[in-house]
Amino acid sequence: MVILKNLSLCVLLFMSFLLFFEVNASHEINRKLQSVSNNVVKRILRPKFHFRPAKHWINGPMYYNGIYHLFYQYNTKGEVWGNIVWAHSVSVDMVNWINLEHAIYPSEVFDKYGTWSGSTTILPGNKPVILYTGIVDDNQTQVQNYAIPANLSDPFLRKWIKPDNNPLVVADESINKTKFRDPTTAWLGQDGSWRMLVGSLRKNKRGLAILYRSKDFVKWTKAPHPFHSSVNTGNWECVDFFPVSLEKTDGLDTSAIGDKIKHVMKASLDDNRWDYYTIGTYDRKRDRYIPDDAMIEGSHGLRLDYGNFYASKTFYDPSKNRRVLMGWCNESDVFPTDDIFKGWSGIQAIPRKLWIDPSGKHLVQWPIEELETLRKKKVELRNHKLNKGENVEVEGITPAQADVEVTFSFSSLENAEEFDPSWADLYAEDVCAIRGSTVQGGLGPFGLLTLSSENLEEYTPVFFRVFKDQDKHKVLMCSDASRSSVRNHKKMFKPSFAGYVNVDLTDKKLSLRSLIDHSVVASFGAGGKTCITSRVYPALSIYGDTHLFAFNNGTETVKIDTLDAWSMDKADINEANSSHEEFRRLQSSSSKLLKNLFRTEYHFQPPKHWINGLMNYNGIYHLFYQYNPKGAVWGNIVWAHSVSIDMINWINLEPAIYPSEVFDKYGTWSGSTTILPGNKPVILYTGIVDDKQTQVQNYAIPANLSDPFLRKWIKPDNNPLIVADESINKTKFRDPTTAWLGQDGRWRMVVGSLRKNERGLAIMYRSKDFMKWTKAQHPLHSSAKTGNWECVDFFPVSLENTDGLDTSFKGDKIKHVLKVSLDVTRFDYYTIGTYDTKRDRYIPDDTMIDGWHGLRLDYGNFYASRTFYDPMKNRRVLWGWTNESDVFPEDSIKKGWSGIQAIPRKLWIDPSGKHLVQWPIEELEMLRKEKVELRNYELNKGENVEVQGITPAQVDVEVTFSFSSLENAEEFDPSWADLYAQDVCAIRGSTVQGGLGPFGLLTLASENLEEYTPVFFRVFKNQDKYKVLMCSDASRSSVRNHEKMYKPSFAGYVETNLTDKRLSLRSLIDHSVVESFGDGGKTCITSRVYPALAIYGDTHLFAFNNGTEPVKIETLDAWNMAKSEKWI
Repeated sequence: MVILKNLSLCVLLFMSFLLFFEVNASHEINRKLQSVSNNVVKRILRPKFHFRPAKHWINGPMYYNGIYHLFYQYNTKGEVWGNIVWAHSVSVDMVNWINLEHAIYPSEVFDKYGTWSGSTTILPGNKPVILYTGIVDDNQTQVQNYAIPANLSDPFLRKWIKPDNNPLVVADESINKTKFRDPTTAWLGQDGSWRMLVGSLRKNKRGLAILYRSKDFVKWTKAPHPFHSSVNTGNWECVDFFPVSLEKTDGLDTSAIGDKIKHVMKASLDDNRWDYYTIGTYDRKRDRYIPDDAMIEGSHGLRLDYGNFYASKTFYDPSKNRRVLMGWCNESDVFPTDDIFKGWSGIQAIPRKLWIDPSGKHLVQWPIEELETLRKKKVELRNHKLNKGENVEVEGITPAQADVEVTFSFSSLENAEEFDPSWADLYAEDVCAIRGSTVQGGLGPFGLLTLSSENLEEYTPVFFRVFKDQDKHKVLMCSDASRSSVRNHKKMFKPSFAGYVNVDLTDKKLSLRSLIDHSVVASFGAGGKTCITSRVYPALSIYGDTHLFAFNNGTETVKIDTLDAWSMDKADINEANSSHEEFRRLQSSSSKLLKNLFRTEYHFQPPKHWINGLMNYNGIYHLFYQYNPKGAVWGNIVWAHSVSIDMINWINLEPAIYPSEVFDKYGTWSGSTTILPGNKPVILYTGIVDDKQTQVQNYAIPANLSDPFLRKWIKPDNNPLIVADESINKTKFRDPTTAWLGQDGRWRMVVGSLRKNERGLAIMYRSKDFMKWTKAQHPLHSSAKTGNWECVDFFPVSLENTDGLDTSFKGDKIKHVLKVSLDVTRFDYYTIGTYDTKRDRYIPDDTMIDGWHGLRLDYGNFYASRTFYDPMKNRRVLWGWTNESDVFPEDSIKKGWSGIQAIPRKLWIDPSGKHLVQWPIEELEMLRKEKVELRNYELNKGENVEVQGITPAQVDVEVTFSFSSLENAEEFDPSWADLYAQDVCAIRGSTVQGGLGPFGLLTLASENLEEYTPVFFRVFKNQDKYKVLMCSDASRSSVRNHEKMYKPSFAGYVETNLTDKRLSLRSLIDHSVVESFGDGGKTCITSRVYPALAIYGDTHLFAFNNGTEPVKIETLDAWNMAKSEKWI
């Protein structure tokens, strides 16, 4: 028997525009909708822990090799229907998601007019396949197609191929070709043939599931009879068919067979837009589904959810042996303009585990356990009696973003009101509309008043009402949106949703769980026997003005046995965990504005402090960094962990390392990663063992190498690996490097430290087995008066090409680089030299300056950098941390974040051998969008030219300047010879007229230049040579002024040949960061700035010349930059 790890899903109808991390399509809309009112609406109603996919519905979820994949229909051009593709997101927990490129889009004759919904199946050999509906003409003729991954070794399955033998299934003459869609996950029968279902419609509104069989998954034959059908149900969409166990709550693979199982048939009815199901038997011999006798088919039947819930699909999750349900919750504010106004449309319901009730009469659902990782502050209420008409407020949480579980009990059922026989043929929601929360009853209504305003002008009650129905009792559960908003329009959809709860009241208890998320209330009655999801749009009960009450409006007293309520974090996609508690305290307009104005959009923003280690392992980039889970300031540091497939878009994982053992009880500080023979990664890190900050070197290894994300790490008991001897300053002994393998077969690593007389040094250790390390008799290198060395990095560079080299590379045509982060200056310095492998010493080249006047990787806000060798693209990649420049800790607390990572850079040695060259990794260019150009434009003295047609706050600019002569270059003052370049920049800034220069870019500029950050060149004559100064001057970056505010003039000299009389500049501008690369990356400067005027649409970009010599803009290319999908 073959057990498939299949996963499926169906396209969720009218699905939204914006994913958790805002899909690219939103950018143009957002730019047009930057008014205060629109932004307020967008933020206050936007759910924070529900996944918001783009319009329309789910195509197919699946679990594959440790990763959850969600495919869904998405409008690439807006938040209303149209332009639909199969969008694709991945997750490790179904709570936090990262957006990938689209999996499928219309491109072939068999799907030219549309790629509609479908599912996924995993075939033997662990090979996933997508089944989907293609639209072949403007009559909406539908066929069934398939797609396969282009590269099974890609853990994210980013690229999909549509083979030429499509379509797999074409409707015959008996089928309505325009109602023939949404193929299910396929299952394997006992006869070795595959089976799948396609939803359709016959005459007399008979909905049906058409059965197809195949021996090879390529040639499919229609069965002579439908698998199942039902009259007066209308068109069946998003059909789902799966087995459930009668013995336990575990899930079953779709192909499972056995005696102790039932099968579920679910259909999304196009006529009323709800999801219905029946439970029954799968007759394998006849290939028919037979519902149990007690089942009602059609609009009076069982529903998965009695609220805003449609086009759902389930999949089997083998990692936790469960069946998971995902469904789409559409918007309830009526008009398409509402969706455009908000910038998103529709959300996914929280994924739910699903199983059959012991009674066999219905299914049970419960939010997946991973959701509980978002629970934060908790409040409790115990044994509280609610008398008639009483409300009790649940205080101490954030009621607009909460998870609430409550158990009610009552002493008697005698006072339950009689169920009116005239209601017998009504839907439950009609009864709820008649007997709402304000209508006094006997036993009930009692429950929760969610998303309530203080004086109850607005509220969404979720409640029970118990009826006597002849000799039994009947429990009605309601979620009533009729009073959810003071906004009123005759077409506004504020329904009273309801369902009956099949529950035994012998113990006289009823439980309720409600997930409240700004504009959605998802409720689970009696442990998930009945579920209702409501979409609501309050105008008064938003953020801090939201309240939560428990209430009773029945004559019978009800007791709250237990009530547990948690504030819920925002799911981690764009923002890091550290900010969550601060966000709740800082919900004022000013703090929210500050947070959004300065937050970068395509730079990775980890929490403070710096990078620990980087690596590419099996095609995935791993970034480890120091992170405070309790705030945006220093302290409580763990090794956070994020992964990416391109170093631009990131997903946050749980921390890899945190203080827990005697060898790191007081801190897990920085370190590095090394990949050992056999493709085994290891982390080396500094542990703090006492409150004196005594430092030791430890290691950690992955718990499971088959996990593509390496989520769990183990710290073996033989730690620490290295303890400082008496010759070492034990409190300045940290940040072990990536280890390298010597020609003698021994491993080597270096640890930064400090000796007397401010001598910084790199202490070398050797090991034969990576476990027992011995200190060398001498350091690898040291330098007097440099202070403590942190984050030491040591690596080879090729003298023959720009390719990177593995850290252990040996050869003749190489040099070595030693980089140190100087604790005193907080800058990163490097030298180029020779590694004497016989003596295990590093010798800088004669031209190198070893100290504060030496070469720097970046002459701006850049510290604690690391490099790693990327075997995927045969390059060495540099990452650095860019700290904040607004001085006070409260600034970081207000923003909710502190520090960003500079854009990853490819790094190599200049042909001169005198310095390194850096350039943003090529992957960044995939974020480039609209482009503007300027060619052969002459800039005369004092002239500015605006670069128009882009979004200057979020842009990538490349410009080449040329000049006809060097004769007018000003003389370099000999008194400046001992000054740092930035001191010269402060003296000769952008406003000081020169000869050849200053010329360059005015970035993040206000219209009238009250604010700007100039990035520019100035050419000097220096005896018989020319000297090029490059500056990035933040001194005029903001009209905000404080004597301690850090607005420096950063600068470096550019080692360049001016024979061709050209200088090039590239600047990456991202709201509060300007990252610039002079003359092809020979000199790099990163500035952090915080304008008050030059924000969003009020930002401008100019090219300028303030020298007497005319300068020509030969080429200027500027691109709007999309927001990267990070943290997400």
